Amino acid sequence: MSFDPVAVVALVGLATSAARFVRVRSDRGRVSVAILGWLALWAATGSAWAIQAREQLPAHMVSHIVVMFLAPIALTWAGASRHWWWMLPVSRRRVVLGWWYRGRRWHLPQAMGRPILAGLALNVVMVVSHLPSVFNFVMAHDAAMAWGMEPAFLISGAWFFHHLVPSGRRRLRGALRWQLALVSVTMLEMLVMAMTMAIFTSTAWYVMPMVGTSMTMPLSFHDQQLAAAILWICGDFWAVPCLVVIVRRVITRDGSLLAALDSQSSRWSASS
Repeated sequence: MSFDPVAVVALVGLATSAARFVRVRSDRGRVSVAILGWLALWAATGSAWAIQAREQLPAHMVSHIVVMFLAPIALTWAGASRHWWWMLPVSRRRVVLGWWYRGRRWHLPQAMGRPILAGLALNVVMVVSHLPSVFNFVMAHDAAMAWGMEPAFLISGAWFFHHLVPSGRRRLRGALRWQLALVSVTMLEMLVMAMTMAIFTSTAWYVMPMVGTSMTMPLSFHDQQLAAAILWICGDFWAVPCLVVIVRRVITRDGSLLAALDSQSSRWSASS
């Protein structure tokens, strides 16, 4: 197993969140969620189970869900990136934060703030990474997994949930219809991909590394069906709660779902 940068990031993040938990007594609930998120990310990328996930497709699918969905949700909600500042002394922290908020001249492209691009990035990464030619190459090369697939999962997941999950004082700027579209389209794509792997084919697509050798062996179709079921069911673990939260946001804004539908239909009628 080659050096894994995502596992290192998970360990460093775990250390910073743990230091935040010890030094500051306020907001420990969110910090605890961040610690759990870092632990889950490390388990999926740097533990003994992560090695197993590179040799068995069902385990890889669980790892995929953790790295791309569950860990980003936890870390985004907990505001884990802010815990890095707490590693600095107070005086140095004020200087760095002052530069970050007022002094720096470079900023992320404005396109990064568009939910549709975040959703497109995540779905493209998810589909491309499970094309047989791409998947088989990555599984046969540890460096491609460590430096390519896993970082792509984590970055696209963090970008995606940045538009869905608020964090402390940070509020969501995207319209609720975009939030609903992001979750619905991604959930539908995961369902279609799972059905394609399990129902719309009768052959195994993938090969997996043989333990202790540099050779690969064809995967059984039963394991591919099991992996597809994991992709579908585990996808519901994050998608259904997100849909419930978004619907509650709509009700809070408009008073009821019927009022929201009436308002939206009125807008469509006015625009047409």
